[in-house]
Amino acid sequence: MSIQDRRNKYQSQFQPVLDRCKDTVIVYINALLTELFNNSDKALTSFAQKAETNEIQNRFFEAMAMIRNRHGLVEHEFRELLSEGFDKFWKDQPEIDSFSEEDTELELVDHESMDVSTALENMISRTVGHHRSQLYALGQRLSVVSGGRSVKHKKIPSGPHHLAHAFSEAIDALGLEARIKVIILALFDKYVLKQLGSIYDDFNNSLKEAGVLPHLRPAIQKSPDAKGRTDAEDEDHSELQQEQTQEELGEELFGSILDMMASRRRTSPEKVAAKEAAAKAAGRQLGSVPPATQENLVSALSNIQPAQRSDMIPDVNAPGAAISNIEIDEQFLIRVKHTLAEERHKLYSEVGADRLEAADEDTIDLVGMLFEYMLNDPVLPAVAKALISHLHTPYLKVAIIDRKLLTDSNHEARQLLDSLVEAGSHWIDERNLKRGIYPDMQNVIDRVLKEFSDNVGLFSTLLEAFKKRMDEFRRKSDILEKRAQDSIKGREKLNIARQRASQEMRARSFSENLPQPAKDFLEKTWVDKLVFVLLRHPDGEMSDDWKEALRIADEIAWTFEPKDQSEREELERTLPDLRKSIEEGLASLGGFHQEKSQTLFGLLSNAETASIATEQAIKSAQTSETVVPITDKTVVEAEPSKPVTIESPKEEAEEEDIPEDEEAMMEKLRKIKFGTWFEIRDAQSGESQKVKLSWLSPLTASCMFVDRAGVQTAIKPLRTLAQEILKGESTILEDSSDPFVERTLHAIRRMLQRSLKTTDDIASELIDDDEENEGKEVR
Repeated sequence: MSIQDRRNKYQSQFQPVLDRCKDTVIVYINALLTELFNNSDKALTSFAQKAETNEIQNRFFEAMAMIRNRHGLVEHEFRELLSEGFDKFWKDQPEIDSFSEEDTELELVDHESMDVSTALENMISRTVGHHRSQLYALGQRLSVVSGGRSVKHKKIPSGPHHLAHAFSEAIDALGLEARIKVIILALFDKYVLKQLGSIYDDFNNSLKEAGVLPHLRPAIQKSPDAKGRTDAEDEDHSELQQEQTQEELGEELFGSILDMMASRRRTSPEKVAAKEAAAKAAGRQLGSVPPATQENLVSALSNIQPAQRSDMIPDVNAPGAAISNIEIDEQFLIRVKHTLAEERHKLYSEVGADRLEAADEDTIDLVGMLFEYMLNDPVLPAVAKALISHLHTPYLKVAIIDRKLLTDSNHEARQLLDSLVEAGSHWIDERNLKRGIYPDMQNVIDRVLKEFSDNVGLFSTLLEAFKKRMDEFRRKSDILEKRAQDSIKGREKLNIARQRASQEMRARSFSENLPQPAKDFLEKTWVDKLVFVLLRHPDGEMSDDWKEALRIADEIAWTFEPKDQSEREELERTLPDLRKSIEEGLASLGGFHQEKSQTLFGLLSNAETASIATEQAIKSAQTSETVVPITDKTVVEAEPSKPVTIESPKEEAEEEDIPEDEEAMMEKLRKIKFGTWFEIRDAQSGESQKVKLSWLSPLTASCMFVDRAGVQTAIKPLRTLAQEILKGESTILEDSSDPFVERTLHAIRRMLQRSLKTTDDIASELIDDDEENEGKEVR
């Protein structure tokens, strides 16, 4: 079979897969472009405010208008170029795209000299570096798909090179000058290129599911200690690392923790003294009796395992229980910690502390650390901490029976504990414990206390049922949160549409020739018409309805301009059509505005009436604007009225002198990930509540928070939130997406590492941690 025949065969086989990938890319990128163009006005306005001359400032405003009116054409051209890139993939071409380079000298905000081609190269280089492993995998798989032809990143359809050059060519249709084009490219970098991770993951997964290199190894990153190895040795070393299972990694983590606990024990005379005291209290010498067996430990733990929960914890399933709220204070949690310590001491007394093997002693200590870490979790409600703490002794027993609890992330008892902590963090309704997942958590813990002896299989049954309940609550809270987001986004969209419509109408109604009824009609009634078009029409400002509405507004404004005889005759001929157009436009709004518009229709009854109204408006304006009395009896000439521009809250904030610490905190909050938990202060009650950041408005810079059920709880301006955090009134809660046991074991290892270091080592490590935290985004 010839090379061409092989390529034709592969194209026939994989064309449908690439077509699906193309459709996915186009939909995803189109959504990102919408966000880009929604933010272009703000970006260009910021540049315009810093322009050195009025001429340069006007160019920015002209560019804003051009982009606003023609971004639909750019999006269409960009989609065509994206599609063309996928089609060209099947042909022998040196690159997907070829573009000419320009030698235009540009000047950005930092006054560095750069041209468009340099900007593109930098964007592409950064994006390739950020997604290197994903692009490497795509290149390898596409090489197979193309019949063995090497596919570098420049030839990958939807790769950084393809996307950046396609967008550069698409915006050429706007005829923007170089400095403004570079700004738009920078926005493309921010809103599109930096958001490509999921696209490349989907692209790779689609090819894997189609059978293209499903077991491909990641690209090899050589480490500094690899200088002495050959490439073949590097590859073998990399594959060995990749073949490590989760359980092996868990064993490694657990082993390192045990090693450090052993080191700490050797340097701790208190441990030795405690064992000697225990032996003496039992009337024997240290080491004179055999160590405790697993059976001894399990039996002792069964004796001290409580059969039911503490009376201090509410039983929401009890007959007639009416529990709406519970307050668990810090003192109660301290007592819970003491209870956990007492359970361990009971175990030591039951078995004999001097009979414990070092490994068993470390396991007991480690499980105790797990539960103490849970009690310190900032996101988990106190009532959940108190409830889950009842599992301390049963989980000590599980760890003694099966050490894999602490090494294997797939261990079912471990997954159940992870699930209980996750569920308690997200779906407990502290205002009414019967409504959230608390009753299900209580059922799980009750069954463990009553039924668990030594059969670890019980946890598999409990895990399966509890995960189903978690899925139900996850779906419910996601739906409620989505509704809350849609609601506030709808209000934002309405505000943006009203602001845009008001800008257009104020630009047409500032003339002193315009009678007050006409001004009121344009600024109130016809604004509603424009808002209606923006909200209902998919093409928005590109639609014929929008253009028709603006044409009518222009005709109304022209109607009341001073006219000569020929213009009056033309007005007389066109007034009936204008009235009809207005009536048809108002018909889409229902009958609400018809009565309010009758005054305007009276002025539009004929040319003579319109002219009289115009003259009266001019006389009235001249009378009111000639002089204005001042308190010191002087007079000044009033300035003629000017168009009013609407400033966004962000622009107003930029004019304000915001302290550096507030500005830094606001920037930190802008980058924060949705889903991050906060403890914020309620402005009315003054009480604190744990809430999740669900959305940040790009228009008003307001943060929307939801509670554990997904219900909107609070909306705070970004600056207010920053001020509260700086004052200590609100707090960002550190919440990890890693399972509870895994992140706890890592935390314990870090704690042990620090406990074995010198003071200088600890100080150096803390500085390194601070520098790392400053350099990365808050999760």
